[in-house]
Amino acid sequence: MSSTQLRPIPVIRVYVGVLLILYCFEDAETHPKWPRVCIKDGCLRGTWLKDSVESPYPAFLGIPFAKPPIGNLRFKNPQPADSWEGVYNATTDKDACIQKISVLPGAPMFGVEDCLYLNVFTPPNSYSPASRPLPVMVYIHGGAFFFGSARPAELSPARIMTTRKVVVVTLQYRLGVFGFFSTGDRSASGNYGLKDQVMALRWVQSNIRAFGGDPKRVTIFGQSAGGACTQFHMLSPLSCGLFHRAISMSGSALAKWSAPILDPLAVARTHGRILKIQNAESMPTIELVEKFRGIDAVILTNSIDLLKVWDIHPISPYRPVVESQDEPDAFLTEAPKTAWSRGKYASVPWMTGSIPTDASFLTQTIYRNESLIADLNPRFIQILKLLLQTDISFKEIKSLRKRYLTTTPPDKWITTTNYAEVTTMLSEADFIYPMVKGVKQYLQNQNHAPTSVYSFQFNGRYSYSQVYTRTNTSYGLTHPDELIYLFRIPVFFPEFPPGSPEAEMCQIWVKFLVDFATKSNVAKEATCAGMNCNVVTFTNSNNTYFPVRKILVPGLDEDMYEFWKALFAE
Repeated sequence: MSSTQLRPIPVIRVYVGVLLILYCFEDAETHPKWPRVCIKDGCLRGTWLKDSVESPYPAFLGIPFAKPPIGNLRFKNPQPADSWEGVYNATTDKDACIQKISVLPGAPMFGVEDCLYLNVFTPPNSYSPASRPLPVMVYIHGGAFFFGSARPAELSPARIMTTRKVVVVTLQYRLGVFGFFSTGDRSASGNYGLKDQVMALRWVQSNIRAFGGDPKRVTIFGQSAGGACTQFHMLSPLSCGLFHRAISMSGSALAKWSAPILDPLAVARTHGRILKIQNAESMPTIELVEKFRGIDAVILTNSIDLLKVWDIHPISPYRPVVESQDEPDAFLTEAPKTAWSRGKYASVPWMTGSIPTDASFLTQTIYRNESLIADLNPRFIQILKLLLQTDISFKEIKSLRKRYLTTTPPDKWITTTNYAEVTTMLSEADFIYPMVKGVKQYLQNQNHAPTSVYSFQFNGRYSYSQVYTRTNTSYGLTHPDELIYLFRIPVFFPEFPPGSPEAEMCQIWVKFLVDFATKSNVAKEATCAGMNCNVVTFTNSNNTYFPVRKILVPGLDEDMYEFWKALFAE
């Protein structure tokens, strides 16, 4: 079996009970000295985890960075966590934020509202007084603003910790209705999930030195919605000075799927009507918010399904919003595309990139089911407008067919054989075009910082398509497969065999990202010069002795960029 073929993995349901830390040492006799640090809130006792070469490193899990956002604090800005007496037990992680993963078969729901915790992972001895502070990498998980977590079973930084060059922080933030409910006024300003991230970044600035980290060298990075969040932080006045470098992976603040909701109050009132709140469409917003605060979290989470138009779409009924400039602690006060186009962002070294098939998680939810294919064909234009968040003229429909659906019969949009064509179309529209647009506008700013672009195209033995479809059918590279080579993800995937092409790609990919966070200058050959970029591309190789490649591909895809720029009238 070649390294690019999918191999069977266990079918695992994403329930809290299976999210276990697999690499923890609990034997006090073998490791008598537990990691311990003290911060302004009190002292913490950590645990030991294993890196990629089975060496132990300290980990401090489940540290509160904000008060539990429950009761009267639901739909309010995060409040700093209280101090504690004694030694805080940071040896086990905390539950994920409450969520229902509608992109997975069976739509598992789990988590709790009391979820604002973060994890800190440090190289051995990095927090001793004699050690020099290390750069910090703060990871923001993805999940379309409604699912995901920072639990080590899903995001183990073992590969990164093997480098011993950085302190890693992973954080959780409120999701879905809990993180992004808004009435468009001060009753519920919205963006709570993003403000949770700001609170965590402030915690890092105040406390990371105790863990051996340098608060003046913080890189924020995230994938998918986490990549969009990273770019949002570059735009937000609340995040100013809280980080010094940024990496947006397969996610953009300029994408249609991450664009702020134009009428959040309409969404809130519609949701209220679905929940059978009497007079939800006319009551004062402050009363509406109180009604939502009184609804059980499980009922509120399940009710999101009733906001869907077709199947699981729109995937994210709740997203960021633009807040009033008069709103205290507003996160976004201007549409991201407007602010970015005029250079109103933090000018820090920025890396961004994608995979060619990032929209695969959308298309796989359709192509795994022939009945959905049949149902979608007669309403494809309607759903496409929903996915692209734009109107499409008859002329533009013809241009889409001509560019992407070259083998599809003229009376069809979706067939059992055109998965690759439709995936390419949506991937370019939703991921690659907004990424290229963001890079071009960033480079137009005379004061821009060094900028790098990558394309991850390596196809290995495991894929998230096995999770999305619950089959071992090969769908090729899938969003977010690049994470498999950055993090260990034991809840879904076994570890790669030593010496395998996948293990080698892990080393190359981790080094690429860690080098960006730790070196004073980005490698010249991987930095955009003027308006020209060399795209650092990670691929498979047919060479038996060198089965993976990292190469430079000159130039961004200008033809693709001009096509979507014209279609979106931007």
